[in-house]
Amino acid sequence: MSEFLEDSNPTSGLIDSNRKFSGSADPVPILTFNWIGRLFGWKCLTLEGGSLLSVKKGAVAEIYSLKSSLTFATLIGGIFGKTLQLRVDDSLVRHKFLNNSLAAQFLESVNSQIAQNIDRYVVNIAAEFDDLVIRNYPRDSKIERVSLICNAIHDKYIAEKELWDTYLDSSSHQSLQRLLQFWPVDRSVVREHHEKYQLALRSDFFDCVESNPLTYEQRLGVLRSNDRNLVLAAAGTGKTSVIVSKALDLIDRKLAAPEEILILAYNKSAAQEVAQRMADKAHKSGIVLEVSPQISTFHALGRMLLKEAKVPTYMSVFTEDEVKLKQWITGWLEKYLSENRDRLLSFISLFPEPVNPFDFRSQAEYERYVRDNELRTLNGERVKGYQELLIANFLYLNDVPYTYEAPYVSKRRIEIGFDYRPDFHLVGGNAYIEHFGIDRNGKTRPDIDPVKYNLDIKRKRSLHIECGTDLIETFHYEWMEGVLTSGLEPKLHSRGIQCRPIPSEQILEKLRAEGRIDKWSELLKKALQSVRVEQLDGELILKRLEKGKIAKAKEFAELISALHDEYVHELKRQSSIDFDDMIIRAIHVLKEGRYEPKWKYVLVDEFQDISAARMDFVRAIVEKGPDPSLTVVGDDWQSIYRFSGGKLELTTRFGEMVGSFTSTSLQKTFRYNNSIANTAGRFIMENPEQYRKDIKTHHQVEESQIYLLDDQITLSEGLFERIVEVVRKIRENDLDGSVAVIARYNYLLADAKSSLFKARLQSKVNFWTFHKSKGLESDYVILIGFFQGRFGFPNENKEEAIIEALLPSIDGYPHSEERRLLYVGLTRARKKVYIVANPSAPSDFVVELLAPKHELNIVSTAFQEQYRKIFKCPNCVDGYLKKIQAAYGEFYVCSTGLGCKVGKARVCNSCGAPSVDRKTDSVCNNTACRETIRLCERCGRPMKRRSGKNGDFWGCTGYGIKDDQCTYTSNH
Repeated sequence: MSEFLEDSNPTSGLIDSNRKFSGSADPVPILTFNWIGRLFGWKCLTLEGGSLLSVKKGAVAEIYSLKSSLTFATLIGGIFGKTLQLRVDDSLVRHKFLNNSLAAQFLESVNSQIAQNIDRYVVNIAAEFDDLVIRNYPRDSKIERVSLICNAIHDKYIAEKELWDTYLDSSSHQSLQRLLQFWPVDRSVVREHHEKYQLALRSDFFDCVESNPLTYEQRLGVLRSNDRNLVLAAAGTGKTSVIVSKALDLIDRKLAAPEEILILAYNKSAAQEVAQRMADKAHKSGIVLEVSPQISTFHALGRMLLKEAKVPTYMSVFTEDEVKLKQWITGWLEKYLSENRDRLLSFISLFPEPVNPFDFRSQAEYERYVRDNELRTLNGERVKGYQELLIANFLYLNDVPYTYEAPYVSKRRIEIGFDYRPDFHLVGGNAYIEHFGIDRNGKTRPDIDPVKYNLDIKRKRSLHIECGTDLIETFHYEWMEGVLTSGLEPKLHSRGIQCRPIPSEQILEKLRAEGRIDKWSELLKKALQSVRVEQLDGELILKRLEKGKIAKAKEFAELISALHDEYVHELKRQSSIDFDDMIIRAIHVLKEGRYEPKWKYVLVDEFQDISAARMDFVRAIVEKGPDPSLTVVGDDWQSIYRFSGGKLELTTRFGEMVGSFTSTSLQKTFRYNNSIANTAGRFIMENPEQYRKDIKTHHQVEESQIYLLDDQITLSEGLFERIVEVVRKIRENDLDGSVAVIARYNYLLADAKSSLFKARLQSKVNFWTFHKSKGLESDYVILIGFFQGRFGFPNENKEEAIIEALLPSIDGYPHSEERRLLYVGLTRARKKVYIVANPSAPSDFVVELLAPKHELNIVSTAFQEQYRKIFKCPNCVDGYLKKIQAAYGEFYVCSTGLGCKVGKARVCNSCGAPSVDRKTDSVCNNTACRETIRLCERCGRPMKRRSGKNGDFWGCTGYGIKDDQCTYTSNH
């Protein structure tokens, strides 16, 4: 106001009606007061320099700046003259007693002045709107401001619509109408407008930034830069293209300088790939990068932050040499065990995890447990149950020689179809131990008939009396009461069998020699890594083990905590940190303000595999930065790194973790065809926890390109002969096509590689594990290792339940992570997939894939339903019978192994199919054959038709066996 007074010099006297504006040829607008106004001393109103001046007695009495006024003035008529009314700085100003003759003309001059303000206001507010909605993506944090803009201009316009339409220039009016179309503000509408506008504007960039024009979904993934963004990129849909194109688009549109963009990759090779692609695509698009965006792994970024904050970053030797870490853990474990015999014996009792057989709800559940878990005694045998393992280990530790399930002194059958073999035979005598699975009331496991089981107990007792052998009995209820092994000692002593505990060092040497120390060290290494990546203290370790229903959780927690404490002390002794420390300390540096992030845009690759600690790192970067936009790119269908801390729920429940976000799904692939997409997609979406996606493929085929083959070419090398056959067939049709053999385990790949090398077919063939195949592709893919058991696929091994409990939580769907592994394997192929599986012991995945909805091309007859029925084991739920060639002839064994009582089955003399024993005969499983062999009801040997003095009869072929003669006969 003082500046205006100085410029207008109000003390210069009366305003002359001929006075001009500075630099203007137009007369200064003046409106005089009528006689009533003059009675009060008022002379006139005038406009000058954007202000309204009221003149009184020859001097300027009041000055009202109109430069900020956004409300038009109005004239109000009355019997005492006109009144000029307007708002100045939110105050209502009225000038009464004005002459009528020039009032309208003066009003127009005032409003023309105000219209200039409104024009500028519309221009400025439209510019701000364009910055928030057009130039930048309409972010959640800015939507409120966008609403305020649109509400304000709408309300002002509606209040004075006629005047705005009259006075605003055409350009301002167009801007006004453009803003009004978004009122009331709907975030989905403004975002749709932004996307439509930028898609058209950036069309040329999107067409040329990559080798092929970006798909519509990829373009949206590039453009969407909300506060939080999730890009779900199914296999082969170009997630790296989105990351690179997004960074280049931000730079090209001047939304961010290169150094204001951070890209976090999962590992070093991925970071290098993004950096190389960034440089290549920038050059291709004509974008000059004087510096590159910050492209880094989490660990490299953590190290950079620590260095900037002057925090020591000397890395432990364990981070670069896992062998040395394993050696250190092994040394710690041996010292830990050798210090105390009770500790050693207690430690041995922890492995395998105690299991109560009465907890199994079905026969299948029990059979799978025995099949998939190696219950190996200290003496080296594999036994059928945990309680048998305890008995065997007790005998070994007390130097009582025994054999497990040795043939009984007489070949007899108590159960139909099975030779009697007591659990343990004590070497050097006629004593046997039988462990009976009953409680004190004679109840059995839920899937076992208690009446029959208890009757069989009586029959076994009678048989031992008949044959003059000594039966030592132990019971399930003794284990439940904690006296199984302690009660066994007096039972042995009463029979003159002495228990002589072997020395601790001898036990340790045995454990070393059999590789158990090494195996346990590997388990503890995984446990330590899980504790580190999940940042668990002793209390949390115990809670997770208890939640995972780990037996003896307290003992395990104490062991793992002791190892972790010693590891931390070892790092201190080395004056070093490990990778987990690097992330944790970097988070502290950020939270303490010792490093201030400058990144405006943060992009995270392979988000489905990041750990909780890495997510905390990202949060700290975002929270302490300049309000950056966070975009995470990943595929929940390919989350396969839980063992290294990958937390899938960060992706599947992204909104719960970060709040409101914008989601984009990449569903168009140029890698594989519709056959592979349909089968892989249906298979992975069986798990309801996974996001639903509708994958579209560029390549279309009419028939299934996923072929199911058996591995039964020969009895021993069928799998690898089949691989050779498939590769040879591929080469007949495509000399240059790339081939990948993918398996769950490296040992299968090594054998496959050797077989192809011998056949001179290894050229252009890659050998990948399912984990290592992620991010790779090949024209043809051969998937192997589909059989039942602990080394099959899916992996049924439950020995690492402790690690499972310590790792991030997982959804409850069966084999959920293994299912994602198979999805990864299937989607590596551009053209065809060959699944080579065992029809005699098919894995759960193969059984599932045989359903018509998965549209497999079933090549091998071994997988056709009728054929599979021939080889189905009748004594268990999952098992199939597989022919074995032994030194004394051929026979069939069940794929369920010790979990099935079948032991072995005969080979039909007519058709070669399995022949299954019943009480009095053995019948071929092949319905087209059904050849029958008459069996002895007592010992199970074949019966032979004989002639006697009383006529023909059936006699056991064991009649002539000197040491175990069977005299059973039958007239029927």
